[in-house]
Amino acid sequence: MSENEGSLTRRIAFVNPNDLDLTDCCRICKCRATVENGIKLRPLFNGRRLTRIIANTVHIEIKDIQGLPRFLCEKCLNILKTFSIFQVDFRRSEEEFKMAIEARRTYQMDTLMEFSTAIEMEKQRENDQKNAALVTNFLKKAKKTSKSKSKLQN
Repeated sequence: MSENEGSLTRRIAFVNPNDLDLTDCCRICKCRATVENGIKLRPLFNGRRLTRIIANTVHIEIKDIQGLPRFLCEKCLNILKTFSIFQVDFRRSEEEFKMAIEARRTYQMDTLMEFSTAIEMEKQRENDQKNAALVTNFLKKAKKTSKSKSKLQN
């Protein structure tokens, strides 16, 4: 017997609405807890944690409505936990990938900025060298001119 067939045998068959006792069944899969089948039910509305997990993972709001089951079987609870962990891991991975892409963009931009700054500094150094050479030449000419004038005056 497959797992699906096994789960069908423990579900409630809604034949006669007057005979319905929903107090001992799972709110999700409708399985009934009996001593014979060993199914254990957990309270669904003990705090808001489980209902919040259900709302966040499958986007269904479950409210505590009189007459509806107030329990969750262990099988559904384990599936819910697994899916919730999967969803959290997936969201975390997605955020880490987005941050890595942004870091790569930032790194590339920083590298371009550093390259641009290096080019600007090189241009400034070349200009400073040209200016220094011009000043040196000017001073040499001024010195020669000054020597020539002093010789002429003597």
